[in-house]
Amino acid sequence: MKKDTALVTSCHEHDVIGTWRINLKWQGDHEITDFDLDRFGTVLTFQTDTEYSGYVIVKSASNPNIGDRLHLR
Repeated sequence: MKKDTALVTSCHEHDVIGTWRINLKWQGDHEITDFDLDRFGTVLTFQTDTEYSGYVIVKSASNPNIGDRLHLR
């Protein structure tokens, strides 16, 4: 994994149809907000879980695949 990308480790349909919880993992000194979260859809909420992981909940017609990469903004 490159230090300028976050990796999608899992993706699950959230409470409301059309919303997804996307779990991310990264390396380096970053916060979840350093990454281009809008690429996945309309961001509803996000949270950093550990120093190198977090999740974002988005409203989107499609979900990303495990292994997809998200670049820094």
